[in-house]
Amino acid sequence: MPYEISIGDIYFPGALVLVVMLLPLFGLLDFALGRVGLYRRALHPSLLRVALFACIYCAALLLFLPHFP
Repeated sequence: MPYEISIGDIYFPGALVLVVMLLPLFGLLDFALGRVGLYRRALHPSLLRVALFACIYCAALLLFLPHFP
């Protein structure tokens, strides 16, 4: 993953672009877990949503980070 991405002569951090790319995936998972009824069983549904997005983001960062020997 590059450190900066240029879009229209504006430099954006690569992590920000990754967040924008992960939003549709998070939306689908959020919808599916809501249909299953997981959020009704959670003590704090908003915190569970934030933790879900954090897990998806960290997994994507590990996947796209350059591997150093």
